[in-house]
Amino acid sequence: MSQSSISEAQTVYDAVRKALSSWGKQNADPETLLDHLLAVQAAQEALNAGDNPALLRAATNQVLKDAIEDLEKQNARPAKVLRLRFAEKQAIQEVAHAMNFSTHQISRMQRDGIEQLVEILQGREQDIKRTRAQSLESLLPPPTFSRLFGVEDLCGSLMEQLTVSGPPWVVALVGMGGLGKTAVANHITRLLIQQLLFTHIVWIKAASPHSISGQSSSPSLTYEKIVNELLTHLFPGAAAPLSLPEREVRVRQALKSKMYLVVIDNLEAAEDTSFLLNHLQDLANPSKFILTTRTRAAKQAAVLDVSLDELGFTDSALLMRHHAAESGVDAVAEATDEDLKQIYLQTGGNPFAIKIVVNLLDVLPLNRLLVGLTRNHPGQVMEMYKHIFWQTWQTLSENGRKLLQAMPLALESADVDYLLTISALSESEIWPAIEELRQRSLLEVEGGLHEKRYGIHRLTDTFLRTEIIHFPL
Repeated sequence: MSQSSISEAQTVYDAVRKALSSWGKQNADPETLLDHLLAVQAAQEALNAGDNPALLRAATNQVLKDAIEDLEKQNARPAKVLRLRFAEKQAIQEVAHAMNFSTHQISRMQRDGIEQLVEILQGREQDIKRTRAQSLESLLPPPTFSRLFGVEDLCGSLMEQLTVSGPPWVVALVGMGGLGKTAVANHITRLLIQQLLFTHIVWIKAASPHSISGQSSSPSLTYEKIVNELLTHLFPGAAAPLSLPEREVRVRQALKSKMYLVVIDNLEAAEDTSFLLNHLQDLANPSKFILTTRTRAAKQAAVLDVSLDELGFTDSALLMRHHAAESGVDAVAEATDEDLKQIYLQTGGNPFAIKIVVNLLDVLPLNRLLVGLTRNHPGQVMEMYKHIFWQTWQTLSENGRKLLQAMPLALESADVDYLLTISALSESEIWPAIEELRQRSLLEVEGGLHEKRYGIHRLTDTFLRTEIIHFPL
C-alpha cells in the first residue's frame, strides 16, 4: 500500500472513530457526523433532519448501528465491543471485565472492529453509488452508439468544464446535423453520472421546427414548452401553476436548491437558442445545462460554446470499419484505406452520413456508390445528403419505403402499434421493414427489454418531407 493510501485509510478510520465517540452527544459537529457519506445523507433526508443537531446525530448513529449489525453477522466479538464501548458508553475496563478479556485485547478488538466497520461503510457507499448511477442513467435516452470516434479530447475538456463548481453554467454543443452532438451529450452525461456530482438529471428533447431554414415560428413558445417539461420532471404528479411566471419561479427554486444537470437536446433554430440562453442563466447555478444546437448564439457570460467538427480521415475510416463490423456489412472488410478515402472525399467526416453510406455497401458495389455520390458534384451539405438518401431509398423494399414514408407523421418516437396505424402495414410486414430500416441506419430504436420506440433522424425527416412526400415545411 502506498504512503498516500495509508494516509487516506487512517483519515477514514479517524473519522469513523470520532463519529463513534460522539454517539451520545446532541451536537452537530461536522467532524463527527460522517455527512460526506451518501448513507448518512439519505438517513438525514429520511428523518427530515435539516439543521436539527439531535436529528443529524440520530442519522449518523442509525448508519453506524446498521453497520455494526452487519459486522455482527461477520464477526460477533468486535461488534459487541463497539456496541458496549460507544452505544452503551462503557469504559474499556468494564468491557474487558464483562467479556473476560484483558484491556489490551479489548483495545485490539476495538481497533479491528473499527477497521472492519470502515470496510462495511465503504462497501455500502459503493452499492449506493452504483444504484444511484443506474437510477440516473435510466432517465437518459439509450445511447445510439457503442463507441465514439475523434472526440476524446473534446470530451475530456467538457468534463473539466462541467465538473468545476463555478461557471460555465451552460455548455452549448454546436454543429450541423449528423455530427453526433446528441451522442456526445449522452456520453458526457453518463460520465458525470458515475461521479455523482449532480443529484438529479433531466433530459429534454426540444421540438424541431420543420423548416429547412431552421427558423422558429415562436421562440417564446419553445421556451415555454421547455419550462413546462422541466416542471413535469422536477415536480412529477404536482398540479402546474397557471401562469408562466409562476412556473418559472417553481423551476428556478428547484434548480437553485440542488445541483441538477439539465440536457436540452436538438435545438435547431437560432431564435430558439438565443431566446433560451437569455433565460437559462437565471435558472442555473448551482445547476448546469448542456444544449445541443445547430446555431451559435452571441457570446454570453457563463455560457461556453463548443464546436463539433467533422471527423478527419483516420477517425472516419475507423468508424467505417467499426460500423460495418457491427452492421454485418462484410464487403467493407476487404476495402483498402484508399477505397475508404474515396468515400471520405465524397461524404466528408459526418458520422451520420458515413453510417448510411457504409450500409449502402451491403447492396451496391463501391464504383456504383461513388458514381451516385459524385453525380452533379454536390457542394452543399443538404445536396450531399439528398444524393445519399436517394441512393438508399432506391435500395429499399416496398414495405421499407411505406414505413419510412410514414415516419414524419410520428412527431416523436413511437411504439409499434402507432407505426402499424400510420403505415397501414400488417404485423407480419412491419417487423421486416423495421429491421431493414434499422440496418440502413434510417431508423433509431430506443427502449429496453419490455418496450421499444422508433424514430428517425432530423436529416432523414427533412429528406422525406422535401423529396418523397412533399409535406409543408
